[in-house]
This record gives sequence, structure tokens and C-alpha cells, in this order.
Amino acid sequence: MPMSSGERTQRKARKLNRQKVLELAEQGMSTTDIAQHQGVDRSTVWRFLELANPERQALEHFKQHRGDILARLCGKSLEVQEKILDSLDDGVISALNPHQKSGLLAVLNSQSGTLFDKERLERGQSTANHSILTKVLNGALKDLYAPSTPQPVVSGRNETGELVTDTPKQIGTPQNQDGVQDGAS
Repeated sequence: MPMSSGERTQRKARKLNRQKVLELAEQGMSTTDIAQHQGVDRSTVWRFLELANPERQALEHFKQHRGDILARLCGKSLEVQEKILDSLDDGVISALNPHQKSGLLAVLNSQSGTLFDKERLERGQSTANHSILTKVLNGALKDLYAPSTPQPVVSGRNETGELVTDTPKQIGTPQNQDGVQDGAS
């Protein structure tokens, strides 16, 4: 069927299997052979490989030098952390509420524990962190958030004029069927 001057032919869309192209290129297959295998023009394969090459090189570089790259990033992270910690003067720390202080301590302890473990791992030593500081901080956090013991509340006087006190229930304290807290006499 002849085309009129204003009509364009529709090309059939072809998908390039990028993973397969990379595999074939790594096996040493030529661009022309890969193009025939994929059913696309040689220039399509060539353009794809040219764009993919820097990405592949960067990935290979990372794989070969990841220890150095991660160590450099860790060093930069430590520098930033040190600057932040140096900026925390007594005024800033005293302005923090107990929750913020405990959160800050937990994060700092976690970071130092991670670094401690990394150092021990590099030396071929055990990475079990039995830090006394961790135990102290965990105990302090447990005490900080432990429910307080309810104090008796004066509710009035009885017939003889003596003060009557009620002990408020703790939130989440189990009660027996009589409405009395378990463990209370």
C-alpha cells in the first residue's frame, strides 16, 4: 500500500533487554552480534553500552574499594558528630527535657558501641559488647521510665472522724475480679 506524502509509518516498538546486553557484552560478544540477538540496530546497543559503562565502572570501583570508601564516610560522619557534640554547651543540655536527654544518651551510646564493635572486628576480636556504660545507661533508662508508686489520696473522713485514704490504681496494673489491684492487700 503506497504512502501519501503526509503519512508516517509506525515503527514497531522494540524492547532492549538491558541485563542480557550487559551479559553478552561481558562475554565479549560484538555490538553487531548483540544487536542481531536483540533485534535492534547496532547504534542502539552501542548507545546503551556507552551510557552503562560509567555506571558499571563506578560499581566495580566501589566493590574493589568499598572498605576505603566506607572508612572515609565514617570519618566524615565522626567529624560532623564531633562538631555537633562540641556545640552542646551546658545551657543547651540543661534545656533538654529528660526524654531528649535519654534519647541523646541512647544514640551516643549506640554509636560508640557500633564503632567499638567495628574496631574489635577489624582486630579479629569478639564483637560482643559488654560495656559497663551500656548496663548503667540501660538501668538509668529503665528507672527513668518505670511507673511511679501511687501515693495515697485523702478522700474524706469516716463516721468516727478519721481520715480515709484511697490508693489510686496504676495505669496498666492488672486487677482481680473484685476490682482490687493484683498484689495489693
